[in-house]
Amino acid sequence: MDLTKLLNASQLEVVNTFDGPILVIAGAGSGKTRVIEYRVLNMILNKIVPQSILLLTFTRRASREMLSRAAGHDVRCNHVEGGTFHSFAYKLLKKHSRLIGFESFSILDEDDSQEAVGLCAKNAGFTTKDKRFPKKDTMRKIISMSVNKNMEIPELLERDYENFADFAREIERVKNDYARFKLEKLYFDYDDMLVYLRLLLAKNPALRAELSEKYRYIMVDEYQDTNKLQAEITFLLGEKHGNVMAVGDDAQSIYGFRGASHANILDFPKRFANCRVIKLENNYRSHQKILDVANAVLVNMKHKFSKTLISARDDEGDKPALMFFRNSDEESRWVAQKVMDTRDDGVDLRKQAILFRSSFISIPLQMELSRRNIPFQVYGGMKFYETGHVKDILAYLKVIFNPRDEISWARLLQLIEGIGPKTSERVIRAVASFHTLDDVLAELGKEEKERKYGPHLERLAHMLEKAAGQDSCRKQFEEALTYYTPIFKQKFDDWPQREADLAALKQMSGNYNSLRDFLADFTIEPPERGTAGVDPATADEEQQLTLSTIHSAKGLEWDTVYLIGLADGVLPVSFALNSEDSIEEEQRLFYVAVTRAKRRLFLSLYHEGNGFGLSQFNRPSRFVESRDVLNTLETDVCMDGRRIDYDDIDIDL
Repeated sequence: MDLTKLLNASQLEVVNTFDGPILVIAGAGSGKTRVIEYRVLNMILNKIVPQSILLLTFTRRASREMLSRAAGHDVRCNHVEGGTFHSFAYKLLKKHSRLIGFESFSILDEDDSQEAVGLCAKNAGFTTKDKRFPKKDTMRKIISMSVNKNMEIPELLERDYENFADFAREIERVKNDYARFKLEKLYFDYDDMLVYLRLLLAKNPALRAELSEKYRYIMVDEYQDTNKLQAEITFLLGEKHGNVMAVGDDAQSIYGFRGASHANILDFPKRFANCRVIKLENNYRSHQKILDVANAVLVNMKHKFSKTLISARDDEGDKPALMFFRNSDEESRWVAQKVMDTRDDGVDLRKQAILFRSSFISIPLQMELSRRNIPFQVYGGMKFYETGHVKDILAYLKVIFNPRDEISWARLLQLIEGIGPKTSERVIRAVASFHTLDDVLAELGKEEKERKYGPHLERLAHMLEKAAGQDSCRKQFEEALTYYTPIFKQKFDDWPQREADLAALKQMSGNYNSLRDFLADFTIEPPERGTAGVDPATADEEQQLTLSTIHSAKGLEWDTVYLIGLADGVLPVSFALNSEDSIEEEQRLFYVAVTRAKRRLFLSLYHEGNGFGLSQFNRPSRFVESRDVLNTLETDVCMDGRRIDYDDIDIDL
C-alpha cells in the first residue's frame, strides 16, 4: 500500500512514527480518524503485534469505527485492543482489585449512586424541609465533579453551584459518608473506575511494568477531553516505554463542565520527555474564507498550540457574513427565510444547521420555523416544551384562560406545599362545576380556607384574579411569573440555568395580542418537534433542518451553518464572565461552531434583549468584536430592512 498517495505530509509523519511520545494537534476537519486508522494498519504491516496496541477513546463507537476501518485493510487489526477508559479500567480492576484490598466488587449505576447519596444525606439529617438542601441528583453531580476535577467541595460550589455555597460543610460530609458506604458494601461507582485504576497502577510497580510490557504502544483519542484522572492513568501506563500518542485539538476543548481539563493536552509534552509535536493543519471540510474566521479566533486564544488551518478544497466559497438585527423576531424571520432560499438554491434542509450556545436562544426561531411549516429537529439539552418549569408556568396561564382545565389545576395545585394527589383531586372536584374564574376562586376560598395550606391557596387565588384582570398577554405572564418564581427556585436545584427559558418565554408573550393565541401556538405547534438529547450524527436521512447546541454539534459538519445569538452573556455565557478559564472555553466553543461549516457561514445577533424582568441592549459577543475576526467577515447589517456598514454603528452598546 502506497501511503504517500493516501495521506498528506503531516499525516504521513504521524502514521510512520511508532516509537517515543507523540502529540498530534489535529485541527478541525484535518482527518484525525483517518490518521489513527492508517497508523494502526501501518504498525501491523511493520510487524508490530496487534495485541500490543491499546487504543483508548471516549465512546465505544469511536474505537469500533477506527479499528473496523483499519481491519477493512487487514483483518489482523481486529486484534488491537480498543475501548473507553472506563471499560479498560473495569477489565483491569476485575482481574487485579485484590491488589488494592478488594476481593470483589459490584458496580453502582447512576440511579443507584443517586439513591446512595440521598440515603447518606438523609442519615446525616441534611434533608429536613426547613433547609434548601440540594436534591440527591444534584449532590451526586457535585461529588462526581469534585472527583473528576480534583477540586475541594467549597471551591467547586463557589465556581459552579453558587446557590449551594452555604452548604459546603454538609455536602463534604455527604461525600465522605458516601465513600464509606461504598467501601462497606464493596461498591464501585462510575468515577471509582478511574480512581481505583489510578491507585492500582500507582501502588503496584510490578503490575505497571507488566502492563507496559503488554501494551507497548498506546494511543489516546480526543486527548483534549481527558480529565485529570485519565491523564494520570495515561502517564502511568506509558511512563516506562514512552510510546504514547495523544491525538486531539486544544482549540476544541469544550467539556470543562464534565470535568475535562484543557491543561492536559497543553502539558502532555512536559509529562513525556522528548515528545514530538505534529500538527495537522490541512482542512478537508471548509473553504479558506471560513477557515480565515477560524484562524482569526485561534490568533486571539492565549493558552494554545499555534496553528493555521489551510483548506484542501478547490472552491473559493462565499465570505462568511455577520448579520445584526433589531430583535430576536427579526433575526428569526431572516434565518427562516434564508434557510428556505438556500434550499431553493439546491442545498437540502438536512445539509443546513442552526447552532446556538444555549437552547433558550432558539425558542423564537423554533416558533418561526413552525409557523412556516419548515421541518426541524433539535439536539442538545432537554425539550423546551416538555421541561418542568415551562409546563408549570403554562399551567397557570391555562387556568387563567380556562378555569375548568383540570389537568392544569392538578399540576399547579401540587406545586403548593401540603397538597398531594388526594387533596388535589378534592379541590378539583370542588371547582369543576364552575364556569367563570370568579366562581372558581370563591369556591376555593370557601372549600379550603381552614386548612393548613389555605394561605397558599389564597395567594394563588389572588394571583389568578389579578392576572385575569390584566389587559395584555405580557402582563398576565408577568403576574404568573412573579407568583411562580419562589416556587421555581425551591423546586429546581439548577434554577439559575433554567431561568433564561422563562425570560425567553416572557419576551415571546409580548408578541401576542391575547393569551388564547399564545397558548394556541404552544398547543398546535410546540416550539420543539425533535428528539432532544439524540446525537445528530445518528439522525435519519429525513429532510429536516438541524437545530443544535454547539456542544452537541462537535465532530459534525454541514454545508451551511447559521450561528445565532452572538451576544455577550450568551456566547460567552453569563456565568463564565467572572473566570478567565471559562471565557477561554467559551472562545473554543465559538471556534468549534465556526468550523462546522463547509461552504456557507452566517453569524448573527440582535440589538434589543430582555433579561429577567429587565429590558436591555445586547453587546455583541467579544469574540466577534475582535478586529481580527471582523476583518474576515462580510459585515453588512440588517436593521429595519436597511443595509448599513458595521463600522457605522457603535459595537460597544
